[in-house]
Amino acid sequence: MKVVYLGTAAAEGIPGMFCACETCRRAMERGGRNIMTRSQMLVNDDLLVDFSGDTYQHFLKMRKTLVDIEHILITHAHTDHFTFEEFFCRFEGIGHGVKVEKLKMYMSKVAYEIMMRCITARNTDMKALEKRYEFVIVEPYTTIKVGDYTVHVLPGRHASENEAVLYVIEKEGRTLFYGNDTGIFSEDIDDYLVKQGVKINLLSLDCTNCDKVYNYYAHMNMAEGRSIADRFKKKGLLADDVQLYYTHFSHNPGYIYDDLVEIAKDKYGFNVTYDGLVLEV
Repeated sequence: MKVVYLGTAAAEGIPGMFCACETCRRAMERGGRNIMTRSQMLVNDDLLVDFSGDTYQHFLKMRKTLVDIEHILITHAHTDHFTFEEFFCRFEGIGHGVKVEKLKMYMSKVAYEIMMRCITARNTDMKALEKRYEFVIVEPYTTIKVGDYTVHVLPGRHASENEAVLYVIEKEGRTLFYGNDTGIFSEDIDDYLVKQGVKINLLSLDCTNCDKVYNYYAHMNMAEGRSIADRFKKKGLLADDVQLYYTHFSHNPGYIYDDLVEIAKDKYGFNVTYDGLVLEV
């Protein structure tokens, strides 16, 4: 699988939209990989993970539109991951030449209900919406088919109860674990994946807290991500060629990309994502 990290930051981005802290100043000054937009991933040009407000800009940078996207996996309903106000851009008469008439979007029941309340409040044309979108509600600890992909749906530890989910994506014997926007999760996840015979080739984990320790259950730091990797390795879930990456960074711990790379590699054996990173899984 070809994987593109379109965005790699937390909700406020780096530099933050309304921030003049030293971290954001340094990021703006150095530019390049230190500039991070809201998190989003593209798999093989047809599967998108999350739909943030930065989606349009992400595709412009690649000189692409979203006409080839057939499926979108939504992790949760926070606006940096799910900006459904953009849906009208795909309505008939506005979006032309799309690959499939109905784009399938997968999300938890809670995320779906949040979306529908907001869409209804905005007097959205429901017939136009239903003509171009199909919404699929997913449940934790289930395995589903998403086009040519096998996707394991797992419970995240983030947002409101039962809202956030994690996705393990498989195709042609290769496997991606996309685990941003979660705190330390239950070992029930490990046991489920063992039963499914999963071998992870790319382990991508939340690193919002970088190497700091905060009393906040919904995100992880580097040490916690390392502990997940060690857990998975002990249970035989990591392939011999596994790639380990931290992603989803905040400016609050005080680091920019240039700072994070050395700490992550030397202390924890992980790599650091950046906007535009392309990996073969």
